[in-house]
Amino acid sequence: MNNNKKRPILAKGEEYIIPHDLGKSFPTKDKRPTFDEARLRLGNNINTIMTNIDNSPKEYLLDDIVVNVKMHIDYSAKSYHPSDFIESIGAEDVGSKKWTKKETDSKGKDKTRIGKEVFVKIKKNSLQDLQRKLQSNYGFSKGTIDNIRSIDDMYLDSHLDLINKFPLEWKNGRVEFVLHPFSLNVNESIDRFLLLLKSNNVNMEKIRYKTYDSGITFFSVLINRTALNNVVKYNPLRTARPIRVSSLPTIRSGGSNLIMPKPPLEKTKSSIKVGIFDGGLDGTLAFLQGFVTEHNPASTPKIDGYIKHGTGVAGAILYGELSNYSANQVLPTPTINVESFRVLPTSDPMDVDLYEVIDIIEDVVPKNPDIKVFNLSLGPDGAIEDDDISRFTYAIDELSKDGQRLFVVAVGNDGNLPDEKLCRVQSPSDAVNCIGVGAYVPSKNGNVDRASYSSYGDGREGCKIKPDFLEFGGDENRPFQLVPHHGNNKQLSAGTSFASPIVAAKAGEIIGRCENVNPLIARALLVHSAKHPEDKADKYMGHGILAESINEILLCDNPQIVTIYSHKIRPTQAIKLQIPFLNDLSYKGTVVIEWTIAVATPTKSKDSEDYTLSCIEDTFYPNIDKFTFVKSVDEKQITKAVDCSDVEAVNRLIADGWISRETPNSFSNFSNKYKTEEERRNNFKWDTIIKRRASMKYSSIKNPYLVLHAMDRGNSNVDFVNFAAVASVNYVKSEEDIYELTTKAFNKLEAINIKATNEVLVRI
Repeated sequence: MNNNKKRPILAKGEEYIIPHDLGKSFPTKDKRPTFDEARLRLGNNINTIMTNIDNSPKEYLLDDIVVNVKMHIDYSAKSYHPSDFIESIGAEDVGSKKWTKKETDSKGKDKTRIGKEVFVKIKKNSLQDLQRKLQSNYGFSKGTIDNIRSIDDMYLDSHLDLINKFPLEWKNGRVEFVLHPFSLNVNESIDRFLLLLKSNNVNMEKIRYKTYDSGITFFSVLINRTALNNVVKYNPLRTARPIRVSSLPTIRSGGSNLIMPKPPLEKTKSSIKVGIFDGGLDGTLAFLQGFVTEHNPASTPKIDGYIKHGTGVAGAILYGELSNYSANQVLPTPTINVESFRVLPTSDPMDVDLYEVIDIIEDVVPKNPDIKVFNLSLGPDGAIEDDDISRFTYAIDELSKDGQRLFVVAVGNDGNLPDEKLCRVQSPSDAVNCIGVGAYVPSKNGNVDRASYSSYGDGREGCKIKPDFLEFGGDENRPFQLVPHHGNNKQLSAGTSFASPIVAAKAGEIIGRCENVNPLIARALLVHSAKHPEDKADKYMGHGILAESINEILLCDNPQIVTIYSHKIRPTQAIKLQIPFLNDLSYKGTVVIEWTIAVATPTKSKDSEDYTLSCIEDTFYPNIDKFTFVKSVDEKQITKAVDCSDVEAVNRLIADGWISRETPNSFSNFSNKYKTEEERRNNFKWDTIIKRRASMKYSSIKNPYLVLHAMDRGNSNVDFVNFAAVASVNYVKSEEDIYELTTKAFNKLEAINIKATNEVLVRI
């Protein structure tokens, strides 16, 4: 057999998953103040809060008051959440955000520490009761005492920081306001806010709002700065941010003298569909007719500029970028069909209110369960902020929380602005359940570079690597060649708007042509296939450059083997995921093991710091025989790495007083053992995508495996954590038939069934 033959990746990896016992954890040093110190400080905090309440105008307060509880910098893990404290004072947890602290370490280097603030809804008389209990030092449970020791500060927020989010030159415009969830009093909270807006002369006809089942309410309001300065004082307000929309996001666009190739000769219908929400198109165009279905949920008339953009996006899905096609060539018959949902222009073209767009998306998506992939090449201008979760982002995450559909979203085109803070990815590409796509262009040295305009990371807590990866987007020197909305000359443009639909097409084809591949597996495969020139993700390129073709993603190239896993775990449980590894090769070189884990999770819009409700923590064990032994000598612990395959040596050590740790040695580069919560989050705990790479000598590996530990937030009601994993093992210089040997050694694995193109096409 030809060892260089490409063969399908392997499925059924879940057949090699077994339960796992996590063992014991080690206690951490308690750095908190004593309870007496903590209760005195908290008492002073409450005195200040009561004074501020008494001095606040009544129109800004309800009977229930939101106060901020700032947790100690080292106590942001879910196990330190002040649940007992909140319950004991008759309050309600209504959200959280992060706070930061600048410090200088022992080496003189500046660093930023991250803690958590909890928003707590409480009545004034309950605050007074708490004050009396603190003074008497009586009536606190053990759990409440522990929580109080973890509180750094408690205060009534003046919301002055919200005004700072608006540039000094901002005079008026659309603003997104978010109200805290007020459960039974949500209607009162909304009515009082509307009354406040009206009293500040806001145009009430221009207001849109939506309350979600979680209780949080999003408002889109056209407002001026004078009114804004008053409205932000409203106590139930969670956040406020300007909404900026500049038509549709392209870098530049123009016609050309490049003649289009000829339309496809065959008119066929594909069983694979990709949905787009965009500016609409003309379905009678020869390049689109028969391959695109038009829907017009927006009730407004079509506008030429929007049609131009929507046609370019649809054409990119059908044919990709057109520079490889000359005028005398015939375009190939598309493998994918497009379902186009026109959402632009909105009802007032001079006031682009994306809430109308979101309403349409939330209506359309559940009604079309056969569409597994949707492309979004539109969204509000402006970089995301850590403490703000936009309605657009939350809506996309809600629609994809079960992993049964995938949104592919352009990250934005502000990557070349002078202020780095403004270059950050844009909503809704920060959705944790979506793929955020940036753009690359060819470089002069024959490699590729991030396009200068392509917005970059970090992403938000829950998916910190954004963009997920880059796809070709073009620039002034090498424009993206598109299907024109009229005429027969190619349209030239550039932007993440056109990189995104190429990815959406690949995702749709992976799902449509492969049996038992769902959107979550497709997401994992796409991220896994991306290659970064530094072999490590960063905020500019994400995980790197996406594989150019579907075959690169779906076929194994000897000496590498790729296996996919699909499974679910109950929160708190752990599993052992075996990596198909050949132990008995006559090979002495390097082995590269890579794995990617994708999780679909519900989210909490009220908690920017605890946004994802579930996650999987991974630990890699490269060798089942390598353990650490520990021994106490002169009141000090010494350690020794031991190969337990040498039974006699192990017995001698045990006889000499050495004790083995419970599990083999983990790969320390990625392990979360002995790390603080902040360090674990920086290592992608609570993130929906994890991608790792370990390069090791073949002789140092034996029966490698991953331990995956599922977690959820307290009171999240998550029954299972759904995940997909992709693992690849590359025996870099081996000349043996790795595929054949692996399928024999792991005979429960099955080659994935990839449908031929003609199996998904029907002549019309």
